[in-house]
Amino acid sequence: MLSNHHCHSEFCDGKASAARMAAEAHALGFSILGFSSHAPLPFLTEWTMDEERLGDYADTVRALAREYSPSMEILLGLEIDYIEGLCGPADRRFASMKLDYSIGSVHHLRPEALGDQGVGDEPLATVDGPQEGFDALIARGYGGDGLAMAEDYYRTLAACVRAGGFDILGHFDLVRKNNPGQSRFSERDARYADAAMAAVDAIAGSGIIVEINTGGMARGKTSSPYPEAWILKEMKARNIEVCVNSDAHDPGHLLAYRDAGLKAAADAGYRELCILTAQGRRRVAL
Repeated sequence: MLSNHHCHSEFCDGKASAARMAAEAHALGFSILGFSSHAPLPFLTEWTMDEERLGDYADTVRALAREYSPSMEILLGLEIDYIEGLCGPADRRFASMKLDYSIGSVHHLRPEALGDQGVGDEPLATVDGPQEGFDALIARGYGGDGLAMAEDYYRTLAACVRAGGFDILGHFDLVRKNNPGQSRFSERDARYADAAMAAVDAIAGSGIIVEINTGGMARGKTSSPYPEAWILKEMKARNIEVCVNSDAHDPGHLLAYRDAGLKAAADAGYRELCILTAQGRRRVAL
């Protein structure tokens, strides 16, 4: 069963219309396609959806769902940011949309040293922007201590999980994206491992699905999916369920590195994926 629940379109920072994304997914033989546009934030960005477009977004996705039924199921979702003390998936502001599902993600950090100052073009510091912004975040927000930044990221991720209100946790170790060759911090340091494991432990028993996200590979930023292999094994040991998503921003990435994502799941000991459908969760053999 081909499925992908992490897809973006021109409603946010995607490169193609929702209709084109759906048409390509159908041509590829998808059974389920989930749209997860970046939800509006309390401040303006270039990559999130504008508040006034929420209605059009929902109407468009629902219309596509009718158009492709029953050959392909299309689900209405949002990728909702957790920003500590500011917003999160547990907020009820999107409840009226009657979403089929939501992805909870952490992109922004609020280190004390920065307060609510932005870095680069971002109103708030982000781990997901250009390399120079990431480096400035470490320098200005954490006194040059990349591990302190990583610890804060995982602490924030664990807080997101504890707050809840979403179905799928997005790109668990996104903090690796701008760490080429482990040049900003060591991903083998005990501080890093302990922080990541605290977030894993927060997920255990929560019912939240973790996505194996191949988007970093598709964009040439990582050589492996999120989460990396040792973390996935720890998740399997705690019976945390997973799915495979590509974080597609254009039609050509709908299947990007899917085989690598499936192999990562199998290598960690998984024998099935947990797939969201309009009728609920479905377990599908790898």
